[in-house]
Amino acid sequence: MQRVIKRATTALLASLAVFATAIANPAIARESDRYAFTQDYEPAPALWELSDEDTTIYMLGTIHLLPEGFRWRNPQLDTIIESADVLVVETSDEDSVGALDKIGPKISYLLEQRTPTSQQLSPRSRPRWRELVAQSGLPFEYVDTIPLMVALLGFGRTGLTTDPSSYEYGVETVLEREFAESGRPVESIEDFGRVMYSLFRANDAELVSELDGHLQGWRGKSIDGLYDTGPDDLAGDEYWAMEHDWARGIVADDFDLGFGDGKIADAFREVLLNRRNRQWASWLEARLDQPGTVLLAVGAGHFEGADSVLIHLERRGLQARRVN
Repeated sequence: MQRVIKRATTALLASLAVFATAIANPAIARESDRYAFTQDYEPAPALWELSDEDTTIYMLGTIHLLPEGFRWRNPQLDTIIESADVLVVETSDEDSVGALDKIGPKISYLLEQRTPTSQQLSPRSRPRWRELVAQSGLPFEYVDTIPLMVALLGFGRTGLTTDPSSYEYGVETVLEREFAESGRPVESIEDFGRVMYSLFRANDAELVSELDGHLQGWRGKSIDGLYDTGPDDLAGDEYWAMEHDWARGIVADDFDLGFGDGKIADAFREVLLNRRNRQWASWLEARLDQPGTVLLAVGAGHFEGADSVLIHLERRGLQARRVN
């Protein structure tokens, strides 16, 4: 779950960490052998072109956190980056500043009205909930109060304490820095505050009920074990298989958010992917009315599955062409 969340949830996780000011972040030494990787291939992340007579929009699927030294550039991509008049990301660094302050009062009201998760769980699951939260390293009172979707996203972030991936080396961070240095603008494709608020205002009573069932079957070994059944001791290039596939330009038929099947998975898919993909397709169609060359750099998961941005563009009569 944690590995997939790292790829899927973009700046939402970083901002959740800011919102949860009491979150502990212990320093843990890197396990260099486990996280070693090799790249014996020429990187070519998936890239599409959407254009009309006077506008070209290049769409690059990204990974938001990467380890230092992980290669994802190639001459074709570098040429496109240099040709773009503007970079568009999910939420630019500038636009994210102060976003939580603006929606803070609304979120505070929602939290005051919410019944804590522990009070919604069965007596058997309550101690397991406490154990699960303890493994995350997050303060129990905070996690118990916030909506379940927000809590689970936080678990995904804090569970990666030894993973050397960082936003510093993520695609958007690198590109934002380059565009700023060249004096070119960086824009956002969505209102970050609105996306965050949608997570907090979701009615999660049914989701907590499903969590209850998961907790009763949870063996307590790790947070990942709540959903995942695969090995948790991957190392080397096996550990980085997701990143390698992305860098090779492999686009999956579907994007697994790591929450299995059920109402929790459906809720995450709707809020984090489907709803945003519909809105982004509308934005892209409207952006074609403005002349110029645009580089759109957003999470790779938005280009996978039956409700991808590409599919929503097709439903609007627009065809994006794969160019790498």
